[in-house]
Amino acid sequence: MSSIIQDISEVMASLRTLMNMVNDVVSLGSMYKGVGRVFLVGAGSSYYASMYAVTHALRSRGRCILAVPSSEFIYYHSGLVDSSSLVVAISRSGETAETLEALRVAKGNGAGTVMLSISEGRGLDFIDHYVRVDVGQERSVVMTKSFVALSAAAAVLIDAIVGNNVDHGRVLSALSSCIDGMLNDKGMLMTLSKVAGEWASGGVGRFIFLGHGSSYPMALESALKFEETSYTAVQALNALEFRHGPVATVGERQAIVVLNQSDAMSGSVVKLFNELNDRARGSETRVLMVTNVNEVNGSGVVKVNCSTGFGEWDSLALMVPVYLLAYHYALSKGVDVERPRNLVRVVKEF
Repeated sequence: MSSIIQDISEVMASLRTLMNMVNDVVSLGSMYKGVGRVFLVGAGSSYYASMYAVTHALRSRGRCILAVPSSEFIYYHSGLVDSSSLVVAISRSGETAETLEALRVAKGNGAGTVMLSISEGRGLDFIDHYVRVDVGQERSVVMTKSFVALSAAAAVLIDAIVGNNVDHGRVLSALSSCIDGMLNDKGMLMTLSKVAGEWASGGVGRFIFLGHGSSYPMALESALKFEETSYTAVQALNALEFRHGPVATVGERQAIVVLNQSDAMSGSVVKLFNELNDRARGSETRVLMVTNVNEVNGSGVVKVNCSTGFGEWDSLALMVPVYLLAYHYALSKGVDVERPRNLVRVVKEF
């Protein structure tokens, strides 16, 4: 079995690991309820996990919490933090160079610092709290199970900081069961493999991922996975921004993948999806939606049977089908997914 498939198959177990420590994460977040500015930082997939976690603050009132790439924080945002601030970093390895430097700079300015990782900590004195979500190391260079686990851990932390009333045990259990069901749904797995194979054989070499709210970071992560595994040209956009320029590309040989979790904006995104199908009919553009919205069915729709009661939590489940699409597309193109070129597990300098 491929290392990527093995890692994806452990996503639900990773969420159950988080369930076992969720009270500790909530307690840590509660310590910072009165904190001032909060920044979440990370690099690559970890930055997108930070962006995702920030969407959990949108249901609170009067709190502005920002996600910033670690490198951008160092050079442009660090002057905004002081002793009333908190900087939360996400790093799979706990050793990403610019992420450690971001924490070091933040601590030098008097801010509180937290690291979320799946790896053991090194006892660095500029990290106040090191939280390890012990899901086991990933076999693949690309992030899959660790992205979901660390995104969820950061979301729990933010929920606690802003005071969101969420039964995290119930939500994580529902999310884990949903993902388990998907990975055992032979019909869905066959559909994803078939679609990816048709894209590859049909010469589709350009992709656009669209998301909204909490699925916008998922669109960015999806684009990154296609880039990492198949070296193809990919773009990620906020869903309704597609009409403002990129709609001109409809008709070209490409695939547009819409991620759509059930929330306040999902109806508008369904309307966009229908418009794209109408515009693309008879052309070389392929349109696909990955969604848990009940009202959407038919060809071109991958239905995710997941409803936690919170759209921002549901959007995490949308990543599993996309990870499988990226894997099967790369295989169909003949790419060695076990050894993606130019990638390293840890970037230790910048």
